[in-house]
Amino acid sequence: MITVLTWNIQNGQGVDGGISLRRIAESIVNMCDPDIICLQEVSINCMLSDGTQPDQVTELSNLFVDYSVFFGPAYDIKRENSEVREQYGNLILSKFPVLSSFNHILPQTVNNSFRQMPRQLSEITIKTPLFPLCIMTTHLEFHSEFQRCEQVRRIVSINQEINNLAMMPPLFDNNGSYRKFERSDRVILCGDFNFNPGSVEYNLLTSNEINSNFFLDAWKQLNPSSTHAPTCGIFDKKQWPEGPHCRDFGFISQNLESNLDSIEVNEEIDASDHQPVILAFS
Repeated sequence: MITVLTWNIQNGQGVDGGISLRRIAESIVNMCDPDIICLQEVSINCMLSDGTQPDQVTELSNLFVDYSVFFGPAYDIKRENSEVREQYGNLILSKFPVLSSFNHILPQTVNNSFRQMPRQLSEITIKTPLFPLCIMTTHLEFHSEFQRCEQVRRIVSINQEINNLAMMPPLFDNNGSYRKFERSDRVILCGDFNFNPGSVEYNLLTSNEINSNFFLDAWKQLNPSSTHAPTCGIFDKKQWPEGPHCRDFGFISQNLESNLDSIEVNEEIDASDHQPVILAFS
């Protein structure tokens, strides 16, 4: 059994306004014993709402000592009038050996002027008892459907690249940067996508409109006649006045369909404005 948990933790800020990564960690441990943890909205030296500027990657590393930690910053900048560097992005923690890791910056396409930030996709390939498995996690643009579509197109192209390499591997030597890098075409893609089921962006990802290697929505695979469970807006009515709805997903490559056992959204936890999503495979 392989268990993957994905959660937008909002820098550890709960609905009560308090910031606590320990509360996040305890919530995860009390839910399940995940092999892979994918967290969105993790920062280093960013000014948080309580005035602190913590190194959250180090804090989470210390809280999850049995995991290897892979941080994918969407940006890495030197703050003005300071030697301190600021980073913000997504984090993957793995109990399994990690064979490779890649950091993909997603398009920040200019269409019309809108509030935006750089976005990123983390990719690791892990060695599991079943097979090598690729884990991707991301957090897409909030304010622009156009930009989300461009970011989805880039994710699809990354997945296509992995599939092409599996079918037509390049020539390798045994040393240096031309050695073989493991990138599995069995893919779990999860995170905060900032779109709704059935949206334009969702359909780009889950149909053959732009790629025959489209992703399957794990929720719909197991619950074809049921509405997606809400992943935000349950407790935080200020940020999400539209109420409970789904914008966090677990997608899988088609060759993982028979391995998917379950998907669950924990709707009881208010340690973030989003809810954790847990997927299990065998």
